[in-house]
Amino acid sequence: MKNERGQVLARLTDMDGGNNPGVKMRRGPDGRYMVTVKRRWYQPQTVRNIPVQYDECGPARPTPVTVRLQPTPDAPTVREFRIVNVNSDNLMVVGYWPHFQRYTTFLDAPGSVSREVIWTSSRPDVATIDSGGMLRSVCSRELGRTTITATLKADPRHKSSTVFGRCGGGMVCKRGQVDR
Repeated sequence: MKNERGQVLARLTDMDGGNNPGVKMRRGPDGRYMVTVKRRWYQPQTVRNIPVQYDECGPARPTPVTVRLQPTPDAPTVREFRIVNVNSDNLMVVGYWPHFQRYTTFLDAPGSVSREVIWTSSRPDVATIDSGGMLRSVCSRELGRTTITATLKADPRHKSSTVFGRCGGGMVCKRGQVDR
């Protein structure tokens, strides 16, 4: 799925193995498929007559389909803003120092909206983050966690946060263990 600028909003393979309630696929009697996509702030879009090549085992190869969505008239300028490319299970191994991690953001908005963000760390004694989204852990043997926040410069009402955890003494820790 792409927005009006051609920016990728999602891939069907990224959405719960293709089991997304906003995407409906139907196979017609002629063997061709129809895909309908519904997404918040966008007009529903249907693509028809999608051919799929089959062999004795089923679909023989993927059929790429691009669905370009148009915003609804009442859609806000910023439809989505979030931090991406983050270790989703918050697992961190600290047997070495320093630890660096790049954070980026996803912004679904017209091209006229600046993509610049302000990065902050709630606990600079645990980790710092620079203006380019590069996190650097602070040397310590203590457990700790910090909230990393990205604030959209064009509209500071739009913020996204994630938690970064640091373990001490070369241990492995998971979410819930770094509660300081």
